[in-house]
Amino acid sequence: MRYQAPTDLDVRSWLTDRVDDETAAVFLQSPNFLGAVEDVEALGAAAKEHGALLVVAVDPMTLGVLKPPGECGADIALGEGQPLGNRLDFGGPSFGFFCGTEELVRRMPGRIAGETDDVDGRRGFVLALQTREQHIRREKATHNICTAQALNALAATIHLAWLGREGFRELGELLVRRTAYARERLAAVAGVELLHEAPVAREFALRLDAPVERVLESCAERGIAAGYPLGRDYPEYADCLLVAITERRTKEQIDALAEAIQAGRGAFLTDSDRKVPQGVG
Repeated sequence: MRYQAPTDLDVRSWLTDRVDDETAAVFLQSPNFLGAVEDVEALGAAAKEHGALLVVAVDPMTLGVLKPPGECGADIALGEGQPLGNRLDFGGPSFGFFCGTEELVRRMPGRIAGETDDVDGRRGFVLALQTREQHIRREKATHNICTAQALNALAATIHLAWLGREGFRELGELLVRRTAYARERLAAVAGVELLHEAPVAREFALRLDAPVERVLESCAERGIAAGYPLGRDYPEYADCLLVAITERRTKEQIDALAEAIQAGRGAFLTDSDRKVPQGVG
């Protein structure tokens, strides 16, 4: 089951109705897919009442300004480490982070075995999520991918050490200010409105009165990647756009984004007005 923030529903009641003593764990994402910051502490309480584990997926860039999952009762926290000093590189490589409470450390598997079929259809078992050949003698290994992966983790370590505690907090505050400006600026564009009023950190969702894909194409012609069309994942949000702001975006660039969306919407409305309905002379 999936829940997203922009509803008038009492989220804790919604979750409580779906969690019982048979529930092993409750998985939350904050900020969620629509950019809304969830009340992890309140939602996690519903899981704890039934003895379920609380697992939270978190954006590390928000942890300089948001309360960390561990202080909200999370048993396990995980996320994508790419923003921590690593390049995008067309989707990879990158690294993830996974952590838990002291009580769970000894229960975390070092290796995960998965079941599969070979080319002849015979049942077999393989090591899943395998990142290095630590179980194979050096002379028998077929690659050294562990070295490449260590470089990503090393980059993140240097990035965090360079920022320091105060720098990381200041970076989070800068991100929130830029996002707040972008949200206000874009919501002021004619035909654009916020999908939800929930607090956000660096992503937020908008509803457009023009086809999202057409607007994105228009923005791309200006060299601007305006956002992600939510209709690809949520049909009910076919008219919505997810916008992400990073610390590298300037006020001038945000203004340019607003102008591009406004122009894309305006171009579509102009084209629509030019169309003559069939049968009308």
